Amino acid sequence: MGGPAGDLLDGPLVVIAEPGGKVVEVVAGSDGPEVRLLRRDAAGPHLRAPLRGLLTASAGRPWRIEPAEPGTVRLQQATVGAADAGGAESPGRAEGSGAAEAGGAVVVTARAGALGARLELAFTQDGLLTLTTTWRNDSDHEITDVAAGLLLPLPADDAHVTMPGVLYNGNPSSDPDRRVPRIGDRPGDGFVCEEHRLPVPAVNAAWDDRYVSLFAHPEATRAADGTVAYGSLGVVRAPGLTVAALTGVIAFDGQPDVCYVSKAEVANEPIGYRDLAPGATITTQHTLDWGPVEARGFGFRKLVGTQLYRDEGARPLSAEDIVRLKTNAMDARWAGDGYLAYAGTRHRRPRTYLYGWTGQCLKLARCDAQLGLERDEPERVERARRAADFYVEGSATPVRGLRHGRYLLDDDRWEMFRKDDAAFVSSRAHGETIADLAGLAVQFRDAGLDVPPAWQEAVEDAAALFWHTRLPEGVVPLGWTPQGTPVSQMISAAGIACVQAMLGAYRLSGERVWLLRAEEVLSRYHRLHAATFERPFAHATLDASGEDKEAGMYYFLAAYEMYRLTGRELYAQWAQAAADWLLTFVYVWSPEFDAGSTFERRGFKACGWPSVSVQNHHLDVFFPASELKEFGLATGQTRYAEQADRILHALGQGICQEPGDWGFDVPGEQGEGFFQTNWQRKGEANTWNPSWVIALPLYHALRMRKVS
Repeated sequence: MGGPAGDLLDGPLVVIAEPGGKVVEVVAGSDGPEVRLLRRDAAGPHLRAPLRGLLTASAGRPWRIEPAEPGTVRLQQATVGAADAGGAESPGRAEGSGAAEAGGAVVVTARAGALGARLELAFTQDGLLTLTTTWRNDSDHEITDVAAGLLLPLPADDAHVTMPGVLYNGNPSSDPDRRVPRIGDRPGDGFVCEEHRLPVPAVNAAWDDRYVSLFAHPEATRAADGTVAYGSLGVVRAPGLTVAALTGVIAFDGQPDVCYVSKAEVANEPIGYRDLAPGATITTQHTLDWGPVEARGFGFRKLVGTQLYRDEGARPLSAEDIVRLKTNAMDARWAGDGYLAYAGTRHRRPRTYLYGWTGQCLKLARCDAQLGLERDEPERVERARRAADFYVEGSATPVRGLRHGRYLLDDDRWEMFRKDDAAFVSSRAHGETIADLAGLAVQFRDAGLDVPPAWQEAVEDAAALFWHTRLPEGVVPLGWTPQGTPVSQMISAAGIACVQAMLGAYRLSGERVWLLRAEEVLSRYHRLHAATFERPFAHATLDASGEDKEAGMYYFLAAYEMYRLTGRELYAQWAQAAADWLLTFVYVWSPEFDAGSTFERRGFKACGWPSVSVQNHHLDVFFPASELKEFGLATGQTRYAEQADRILHALGQGICQEPGDWGFDVPGEQGEGFFQTNWQRKGEANTWNPSWVIALPLYHALRMRKVS
């Protein structure tokens, strides 16, 4: 492959441009032709690299980064006319370059790793640059174990990199003793994963005041045995920080063929290699975007809201159907003074009420109360009252405001959570439980029902504990010892739910001090996590130890509630940034699954499902869908409302609709984990069903019927 010798660029500048200001130019460089990505409104290039450095291919295992062979790079510019070029005016010369010529596409040919390569760069009508790469076996024999792709060397080795759902600025808050995706600092380090592991199949890198985003257009390759393969994306140090878009091979901690397969676990999985017969080709397509960004930590916002992916997701159930089924499951969990966290004896867990986190006992009480009030079913309202009374009367500890989070029915015993084999009270679980207690009290008050004074006292006592035991940085600790002291001095976003509890104290008492305290604590969280996103939200998921969706979720909820209570635009801006961060965890496309898998047989679609954390790469239903819809409608950001609808209806998948469905006996039950990637059992769902899997979909479906 390769153009005639006359196509070799030996000086003249070649330019393609689009009306919005993006420019691609190629100039002669010391290492051969060099490509530059520019904008008319910015000084200097966003990215520059030798053309041969954009392409890599290797044959044999393990795969390697091997740039195009020196002297084989050829360049052509397609002449498509002014209309196709967007009528863009030439941006003029780059310093030290030759003449400029407007055009619609640049075609690069080269040889790499015994393969011929053709790379075409062309702007789309919406101002994005499409990169179409074709690799061809030009030899007369089969070439096996091929790994090929694109490389984008970044100009800053400390760029803030986002790979949605798996990597946020290097995952700085993740436990260094746990194996989770990281980039690393040494040449050869890096993380490359399957496209289907990424909710938005893209990589964003931001530095100084600019960003580059590379989007994949995933296309499944199905083998004769029905297994499905996709391309891969990642970041490597080769030797500088480099975005890599490959034909499916992977790496973990810089080690080729190592796959992240479960919670902090890896395994050797040599996937993604391709065998090419003589004349056979591999073609991939990617989209490149670049421009200014307000701060490097906000580069992730350039990934959400993209129109590149058109999947609308599944809608198997209406909101009313979800309410009906989840209500049935909730009713089956009622056990006299609360809702059982675990169903039956399948998982050999004791009969337990669990408050917050994966139990959500009081969230279920709020759902029961709403149904009872709407349907004039006083027995449901009484159940909600009974559940709250039982918690308030029984969960207290000797430390005022500190409460147990678990009750074992058969032992008649209250317990705390455990961390490092010691009892502790989780700030995340305690904060959200107190916030739900306050929410239930407001429901009762708004309905003209008596609110037990003990409920408000419990809310205010807990809110006072949250305020008075803060760390020196002004935020709530990860949790407390049984004596009421911080269990750790580690800075985390785990306790942001406690801000909602403070706002609950304000709504119940009307005392402005609680609002002021909530504003103060939220502002501290903002400065630590959301002002720059250098240290993204982390540590809300109790069985993980890193960046996770749920930590950002409570910041969004607190910021949105603050906006609703005060009307201050600042809090709307905070909530919007958090909403965008959360949406990086939400699938905008639906991978295909291996033949015979449950997901393939049932037509499961990942689009609209949230993933969990940089440690737990599966799908679950924990997401603030109804609040996201409310926020979108309140601020005129309709895309948030549309996303919320898509999310709620996607979560209707996997709900048992009749006995035996999805492995459950009770209609409305649903598994906690849905495995869309090579993390545990791809294409399958589990039957682990703690009660939050009932509470969250029911709560949001109930509320979203009311939001219009």
